[in-house]
Amino acid sequence: MSLRQIIYTSQASEQFNKRSLLDLLHTSRGYNTIDNISGVLMHRDGYFLQIIEGEQDVIENLFQRLNNDTRHKNIKMILDRSVESRLFSNWAMGCADFDEPELSMLPGIRTDLSNPEVIEDLIIHLPEIADFLLDKLD
Repeated sequence: MSLRQIIYTSQASEQFNKRSLLDLLHTSRGYNTIDNISGVLMHRDGYFLQIIEGEQDVIENLFQRLNNDTRHKNIKMILDRSVESRLFSNWAMGCADFDEPELSMLPGIRTDLSNPEVIEDLIIHLPEIADFLLDKLD
């Protein structure tokens, strides 16, 4: 079965503290579990990078909702592709908050999520990054 994987970046419309990030994750995990969506949300200095994976139509519906979500702006699609398997199959929505010192050392990535070179680096090293996150955060 072919799955769809989307990677996008956005900027928070207002400052996200730890509590608001946890609230966002709690809500997302509930909906994503129902829709069988997996992925990870990365946050640093008001920038988000999110990877979402699931069935084609479900991901399309989610991405439309994300585009209408006022909690973030400047949404940029980085990658939209079909994949055979999920990188984050056990996570309804994992989170990597790069304020945590250990996570700032992800292999192949620097933590400036507003920098296109960082995003390109992330895509190149996505399997290793997924393994690292799953090992450290699971």
